[in-house]
Amino acid sequence: MRDVSVLPVATEPPAEDGDQEQRERQHAVNEVFAEAGEAGRRAAGWVCGLAARQLQPGHHTVLERAADAVEQAAGREIVPGGESQLAEELAYDLAADVITGSILVDGLPELSTGERIALIAVCALAAALPGTVLNDPTRELPVLTATMNAATQAGIAADPR
Repeated sequence: MRDVSVLPVATEPPAEDGDQEQRERQHAVNEVFAEAGEAGRRAAGWVCGLAARQLQPGHHTVLERAADAVEQAAGREIVPGGESQLAEELAYDLAADVITGSILVDGLPELSTGERIALIAVCALAAALPGTVLNDPTRELPVLTATMNAATQAGIAADPR
């Protein structure tokens, strides 16, 4: 019978442990990016629905541009190693005046108070998402994503009349 107490124990070199930790960290970051992108697509879909209800083409266009900006800001604008700056055009499309619609149209877009509040929240959250890449996206993105999902749900639940 062989004495197993003297057999060498197979261990991975420390560099591979570090590589594994790096892969796990990157996987976690990729997951929160994917969740943010999905939240942005859901929110953009809701905003597109608001746009489709508008009788005034100017208001329709403003809301469609906001929907596109939400989707972009929650997706491709969250670039690891990026500048964390939202493109000026996207920032303009996500500005709070999205609830007042086009300045070329008399009156406001057809939105309930609850929809206006949710729309402002979704746009503000979308504008904040790219800034997380310089900090800790695995800590910040889940909170912003969950809040965007909640704002979208509140907007959907708001009475459109």
